[in-house]
Amino acid sequence: MGVPNTMNVNPCAVQGCEQTADTVIDGQALCRDHFISHCYAQLERFDEMQKTHRLNMPDAESVRRFINQSSRQADEIEHTKKDLGNLERARLLHIILWANEVGSYLRRSPRKVASIPVRVSCDKLGSTWEEETHTVLLSRHGASLRCAHSAKPGEPIQLVRLDTGQRVLGQVAWQRSADSDGIRIGVEFVDCDNFWGLDWGMVEETR
Repeated sequence: MGVPNTMNVNPCAVQGCEQTADTVIDGQALCRDHFISHCYAQLERFDEMQKTHRLNMPDAESVRRFINQSSRQADEIEHTKKDLGNLERARLLHIILWANEVGSYLRRSPRKVASIPVRVSCDKLGSTWEEETHTVLLSRHGASLRCAHSAKPGEPIQLVRLDTGQRVLGQVAWQRSADSDGIRIGVEFVDCDNFWGLDWGMVEETR
């Protein structure tokens, strides 16, 4: 008789919890209940740190990583788990929105208004698309731009500058409606420094 394969079934890392882990965040395998409570605790702590101006650069980097992880994992659970209750679903959506709100305060560089023609593409399974558009704001580590497609936080993005042909990989940081301009998305680059080639020491902050 064969031995059951349990290699892919991980228990929740919280002591005393007998549930199966649904995701991994901060290096811990957690069931959905403990994932939700962990995200709430961390986001509340980060929110308080931001409001009291206690976020330094190392803190901001840690917060940014957590925000990307939590919003991506919450979105994945919300879309893949068929047995979610209404309260669980509402809390997962709240985590995504709250993470994006906290993340909006984290600026690693000034913003510069600039309209640069780009081609944006997303190659996520089940939602592949591509379009040409223009940037709205630039930062050292990303950009915001108009987009005709809906793009969720954490989704992979490739951006090509149509003026230079340069390419960069990134991920969606946030999405929001821009009234008559349609959808605006924020893109954060992956392992790329100063894609726009600007002297950021001379750029004045744009809010």
